[in-house]
Amino acid sequence: MARIVAKFKKRQNDLMTIGQRVIEKMENNTVFPNPPAALAELKKLLPEFQAALSNAEGRDKEMVSIKNDKKAIILALLQELADYVTATSKGDRTLIFNSGFDATNESRGSTLPPSIDKLEVELGPSGEATIRAKSVTGAKSYAHQYTTEPPGLNTIWSSEFSSESVYTFKDLSSDKRYWFRVVAIGFNRQTANSPVVSRVIQ
Repeated sequence: MARIVAKFKKRQNDLMTIGQRVIEKMENNTVFPNPPAALAELKKLLPEFQAALSNAEGRDKEMVSIKNDKKAIILALLQELADYVTATSKGDRTLIFNSGFDATNESRGSTLPPSIDKLEVELGPSGEATIRAKSVTGAKSYAHQYTTEPPGLNTIWSSEFSSESVYTFKDLSSDKRYWFRVVAIGFNRQTANSPVVSRVIQ
């Protein structure tokens, strides 16, 4: 199973190059039809980071601090996009390349189970649903997902990413059926999917 190479964390030039490539590749990409808001934020902030890099070349402490602050934001946005690509591509090397990220077939460390056995969906106040799966050993993050149509090969899932295996969706449409699932994401970008559970929202 391929995983995303996170070399963008090591060098600032890599950060700019990969950020620009991810924007170009993922915008209007039918393979990744529902990217998180991080993609639009990355497109907005990357030019600001490039300007900050230039301003910091003189080693002025204030300019260096501004550059470092923007770098931290860019890294967080790229990580969110990497998690989305990981969950969507399911370790397919070609699909990862299609997103603009780099991929490798290397596999290190613990691996996740191929699936999550059980998913609980608890309805709360109007428009809310909490989905809960048992924590997965080796999971770095979880993609909490829903769709409003019966799932199929071309299903577009709406995703929220969290470090916890439980998540509460809000502002859902009452009296409408939703399908939910959780995707556990490992440190080496392995994934494990939960069963799909449907509920009619109160």
